[in-house]
Amino acid sequence: MADSDAASPPPPPAVQETARRWTAAVAAVGFLPAGRARTRASLELLLHDLLAALRAPEPDQTAGHGVGVRLVELRMGSPAAIGATIALLAERLPRLVSGASDHERIPSVLGRIAAGASSAQRTAAVRAAETLNRAEKLHWRRVFADQQDRLRRQQLHDPYSLLPNRAHLYDHLTERITEAAETGRLGVCLLSIGDFGQLSDAHGDALDELLAGIGARLDRLATDDGHFVAHLGDDLFAVVTATASLDDLVKAADQARSAIAGSGSGTRGTPLRVVDGLVEEPAAGTSPDRWIRDARRALSWARQDGHERGVFEPGRAADDLRRQNTAAAIPDALENREFVCHYQPIVDLNTDRVMGVEALARWQQPGRLLVPRDFIALAEQNGMIHRLGAAVLHQACRQAAAWRAGGLPLVMSVNVSPYQLTDPDLTATIAGVLESTALPADQLQLEITESAAVERYEHVLRNLASLGVRIALDDFGTGFANFAALTRLPITCAKLDRRFIQEAAAGSDPALAMLRHLLGLFDRLHFTVVAEGIETEAQQYLLTGLGYRYGQGFLLGRPQPAELLAEHLR
Repeated sequence: MADSDAASPPPPPAVQETARRWTAAVAAVGFLPAGRARTRASLELLLHDLLAALRAPEPDQTAGHGVGVRLVELRMGSPAAIGATIALLAERLPRLVSGASDHERIPSVLGRIAAGASSAQRTAAVRAAETLNRAEKLHWRRVFADQQDRLRRQQLHDPYSLLPNRAHLYDHLTERITEAAETGRLGVCLLSIGDFGQLSDAHGDALDELLAGIGARLDRLATDDGHFVAHLGDDLFAVVTATASLDDLVKAADQARSAIAGSGSGTRGTPLRVVDGLVEEPAAGTSPDRWIRDARRALSWARQDGHERGVFEPGRAADDLRRQNTAAAIPDALENREFVCHYQPIVDLNTDRVMGVEALARWQQPGRLLVPRDFIALAEQNGMIHRLGAAVLHQACRQAAAWRAGGLPLVMSVNVSPYQLTDPDLTATIAGVLESTALPADQLQLEITESAAVERYEHVLRNLASLGVRIALDDFGTGFANFAALTRLPITCAKLDRRFIQEAAAGSDPALAMLRHLLGLFDRLHFTVVAEGIETEAQQYLLTGLGYRYGQGFLLGRPQPAELLAEHLR
């Protein structure tokens, strides 16, 4: 047999075949985070390194160690994955080298692969411990800062602005409420300096002087006009005044805004930006907590709405409270399986045959049924959208599999929130659902709402498409995806927003032209097109005349429970 230095390298197909088997061996014992194609390419590079080390004239004592480290970096360093790697390479490497010395090096190289992986895992564990330690230190720093803040609040005045502080404000409100006549009214305004973090960075040590200047100007306002002013800490100030109507509070708030804005400059020499929240009402029978809570709520509305001023509205506050209660009830509702799916048909407009269904989440509460607009945004805000999305997906796939077993092989469309695309386990979750429900991947269509997230998470969509599922762009025409992106993304279906159809049926020539243009475009891109929101026969007639084949809407079928839809289909 020829020496290793005289051996010719194996043909590329042999290396590629080994890399393919290596990929399959690792996939059999775990998940491939980078996907099969990228993993195979990475393993092929590692295989070239191993072969080069085995054929080198002199033995390399470090050969294999770096491969073990790299496997951990590729998130394929679990004991099962390393074991599969050692077993595969022990079998395949002898076929890829020919010299006797090459063969003798294989066991030690395999041992160093295991050692390298173990070393990398230890290093990762140490780093994690260091990160935890830093987090612990930061936690105690925050605790210490909170203790300092509590000590400051115990003083009568804020140490920087020299204005009455929060505790003094509560005492003042208690006194005003206690002494108020039944017809007496009171106004409270909270004022916040915008971009306070940037302002703090820009002023540095001079920030204390800025707060002192604001305090002096607000103190003069209190003295001259009889208002009570307070500094609640950092960027937040309060004004309390007796009122006859909201106009009196607005006047006091404007004076306070001028005092704050005129006390110094914001970043880059611009005037200080102030946002305020106002609440004005009878004082009798109230409490300081209620005034501050309502003023804060009005201030938050101003920020949410992008305005400089917010005025407290009891009706809007009640709506906020309902939303908060709804959001807080989502975890228990998931545990109690209160979320159910209703299914809306997707129909062939020419034959009226149902080709698929869209699963639409419903929340069954005692005495009422909530639709997605009542809870999806709340689930996105409180982070429950991932659990909710997984629950809906599993329920829909289980139903699709049951229909398929009963002779109704319908494509199941399930909405995926842009927030779900941030979940690194989304692909694995969907793969697990498909496996547990035995639903073929091509029977599942994931609907992604058209938005900027579509392009930002292109890699996520590609990972999802690699499972074999279909990807649909929902509400096309309402978001921000550009046409160039459509040629790159693994999209198989576009669902046109209902406004196109409604406006075209109402006689809008631009909307009609857009429908023609989009159909031609998507035909050339080989996309399936579904027209949403079909509610009248005239709309259906218009769409079939233009050449549209698939549609969805109340005219064709309303969302309904699975058993009712199945009865309709039969």
